[in-house]
Amino acid sequence: FEKRVREWFPNADIKVVEAPARGFQEVLAGRADVFITSNIEGSTLEAKFPVVRVKNAGPRAPSPIAMLLPQSDQVWINYVNNWIKVKKAQGFFEANREKWGL
Repeated sequence: FEKRVREWFPNADIKVVEAPARGFQEVLAGRADVFITSNIEGSTLEAKFPVVRVKNAGPRAPSPIAMLLPQSDQVWINYVNNWIKVKKAQGFFEANREKWGL
């Protein structure tokens, strides 16, 4: 997120947190005022830590995800394709889009 955060907040004093530390840990310890993360992680942290508050400003940079499958494993490819069709028919993806504001 660093590049995007620098674009979104050009006048902010940005501190990059190196692994294994996490941005939310810096906020909890009082060494940072805010941190930027995905809406999914933000919701999880809000549920886990009562002091965490998520400002829901809507998605800034939605990113698609992908799953690479080996071309030589047609059985697995068929399974995944069928799973996607079933989940689409059940409304699974639309429900998750609404839940996570995507």
